[in-house]
Amino acid sequence: MGRPEEARRSLAWALQVSPASLPLPKLDEAATRQTAGSDLFRYPRSLLVSWLSNLGMQTTGYGVILWAPTLFVMLLGVSPAEASYLFIFVSLAGFVGRFVFSGLSELIGRRAAGALQGFGSAAMIVAAGLLHDSFIGAVSVFWLLIIAADFFFDGGSAIMGPYAAEVWPSSLRTSGMGSAYGFGGIGKIIGPIGLALIVGSSNIVKPDVTIAAILPSFLYLAAWSALAGFAYAFIGFETRGRSIEDIDRGLTADREQLPGRATVQRAVGDRRA
Repeated sequence: MGRPEEARRSLAWALQVSPASLPLPKLDEAATRQTAGSDLFRYPRSLLVSWLSNLGMQTTGYGVILWAPTLFVMLLGVSPAEASYLFIFVSLAGFVGRFVFSGLSELIGRRAAGALQGFGSAAMIVAAGLLHDSFIGAVSVFWLLIIAADFFFDGGSAIMGPYAAEVWPSSLRTSGMGSAYGFGGIGKIIGPIGLALIVGSSNIVKPDVTIAAILPSFLYLAAWSALAGFAYAFIGFETRGRSIEDIDRGLTADREQLPGRATVQRAVGDRRA
């Protein structure tokens, strides 16, 4: 951050040596330049994939978690306490999913694992809406599909956060990841509001549930998951096995190839000449 002397003193303290015994690195202007929030918009591909994936999955996750326990009570005829017990299995699916997606991110790559999270979640939620009144014996298909959906949208968060950092250059990784999670937090608002508008409820915090609104509501939530899957599949790029330096070089090359950038650079050069 342009304070090499302070860094040398801190490192000397940690190593229990004299600061004078440690050489000062030669820092160039790029290494010491302070970044600004507007720098995030210099990397539109990174911004879109990290922001849209977070927005889509957070909207889906909060929407399902908001409604599912109440729907268990309505559709399965159980008490709120029994619905809470059934929801334990939903949470366990997300817990298992985090381990699975952590492995998948290394096996098939971050981009493919993220697309699987988004599209897999969308498929399970659509199926849950269509089959909400179906049973296999005495077991609710709706309950099983909510478990499967949580495996994707909650389990996939194991790679969503790290990937949202990896797609940014090293100087913007912290602010880029933070901005993506913050933008995704809008889903905590538009999820309940969207559900309230669909069911015609005046309560936007916990919209009144009607069985007739289950399918359109779940299609709404599935669309947000699909948006995240689209962002991973068609906007994102692979970061598995790539060093920070390699990712930085790739992002710089992408930025240099933005439409119109070469024209602007030539115009600036001509003006200086």
